[in-house]
Amino acid sequence: MADLNAIAAFVAVADAGTFSGGAEVIGIPKGSISRKISILEESLGVRLFHRTTRKVTLTDIGRSFYERCKRGVDELSAATQLVDESTATPSGILRIAAPAAFGEGAFGDVVATYLARYPKTRVELLLSDEYVDLIEERIDLALRFGELQDSSLIARKLSSTHRILCASPKLLEVLGEPKKLEDLAEFPSIVHGATLGQTTWRMVNGKGTEFFARHKPRLAAQSISMASSAAALGIGVALLPERAAEEALQTGALTHILTGYATPTQGLYAIYPSSKQLSLNVRTFMDLLNTSDLLAK
Repeated sequence: MADLNAIAAFVAVADAGTFSGGAEVIGIPKGSISRKISILEESLGVRLFHRTTRKVTLTDIGRSFYERCKRGVDELSAATQLVDESTATPSGILRIAAPAAFGEGAFGDVVATYLARYPKTRVELLLSDEYVDLIEERIDLALRFGELQDSSLIARKLSSTHRILCASPKLLEVLGEPKKLEDLAEFPSIVHGATLGQTTWRMVNGKGTEFFARHKPRLAAQSISMASSAAALGIGVALLPERAAEEALQTGALTHILTGYATPTQGLYAIYPSSKQLSLNVRTFMDLLNTSDLLAK
């Protein structure tokens, strides 16, 4: 059986593309890592790398060997990290991105509880409904609605929600309450986005039958909070995430209309870069999040 340290050195060199880069990753001299690879090749009886003065590239058999070894090294690293973290305490900065509507209510309680429970941690919270590049912004964890688009990220589904039609009592007093979806064509609306070009909403009834409701956009807003506030002021009908509208519905600032319809169910996902092991900070925050009121419904 090949030496595990030699295999780890092989994977490091393959990832880095140079002996010096691989040596830097695992913290040994370049000459030592070169000897480890040579001994590994000799024990296997194959050449794993094509070598030039500037870089190394995998041979065909080297590529096949790498793909198997990479998974094993990653699993071993994760297992070691798990043991190390079992006696560790979360510390340092946790960078989180979340929809703007999460700035109020249960999510804020989760963040505050996390900081109180782990006094060595600090949190940077970016609240935005716009797309955030996790790598560029150095985000450790993002919460997003909808399906994952970037294959370089890892997503874990936390819960599901949908959007409902809401309007202020003031608007309904003036225009009357719509009785069917077609009535929305006569109502001003608030759309979630950057432009007023969105003139139909995709809805489903309790049986899952799909409908398209036409409406007349008056305000386009990329912030759910702004859309909710504008709807409460009577600017128009808004299609809001059920959780985001909950408080306004309870206080009477908004009324849930056409209650037999909603958007198709949409998932809430926790997302983090695939290049990172799930850190202790992220894991403990997600554990807290999973037991919070935010996901209770």
